[in-house]
Amino acid sequence: MKKLLIITGPQGSGNHLFSRILSTGTQVGGWKGLLEKYWVPSDEEPFADYWVNPNSLTDKQFEGFDHWVANVSCPFFYDGTRYVPKIVEVAQRASTLGLDVTIAIITRDKNINAEQQLRVRKEITTPIAQEYYYNDLIPSGFPVHFLSNEALFLHREHYLQWMSKILDFPIDYTNPDIFKFIDQDPNSKYVKHVDQYWLDQEVWTGIQSKKARGIDK
Repeated sequence: MKKLLIITGPQGSGNHLFSRILSTGTQVGGWKGLLEKYWVPSDEEPFADYWVNPNSLTDKQFEGFDHWVANVSCPFFYDGTRYVPKIVEVAQRASTLGLDVTIAIITRDKNINAEQQLRVRKEITTPIAQEYYYNDLIPSGFPVHFLSNEALFLHREHYLQWMSKILDFPIDYTNPDIFKFIDQDPNSKYVKHVDQYWLDQEVWTGIQSKKARGIDK
C-alpha cells in the first residue's frame, strides 16, 4: 500500500525545512523543488491546489513513488489569499484512493514562532492553527504525531532516525545534503544572552553553601 505523510505546522514552524528533509530520499515523492533552493513559495508545493480543492486529488498525483510527503502551513497563502488548509479532506480523499495516511504537526518554541510570524506576517497566527488542529485534525481519526524543530537541531540525524521509526517512513538521515542550506539553528537569530536572572544568585548561593559543608566534591 502506498503511504502519504502530511506534515503541517503554524506559519514559520519549519514547514519548508521538514518538507526538504523528508523529500530528500530517492524513495519519496515530495517537494523536490526545495532540494535545490532554500525557499520556494508555498503555492508552488506539489499539493498546493488540493489544500483548497481536495476533490481534485486523483491517483495520478501518486504515480512513481510508494511514499509521498505533502506539506502545508496553517494558515497558508494560495494565489495571494489566506486559507486554513483542508488537511482532513485531503487525507480522506487520499484514503479513498487507497493510500495509508499519517499526519505530523511541527512544533517550535511558541515565543520564537510568534516573533517569526510578527516579522514576516505582521500578526501572530498560531491560534488559527491550534484551533484547526485541536477541533478538526486531531479528532479526524488519522494517526497524528508531533515533530519538534528544537529536537531536530539538537539531535540532528539521531532525531531523524527516530522519526523514521515512529512515522514508519523512509528518511535518508545519513545523506550529507540533509541539512543543505542550513548552517546554524534558525532559532539562534531570535535568542539573546541573559546577563542575570533572579534565580541565579539563589542557585549560586546554594552551590557555595554545599561546597562549604563539603557536600559538593
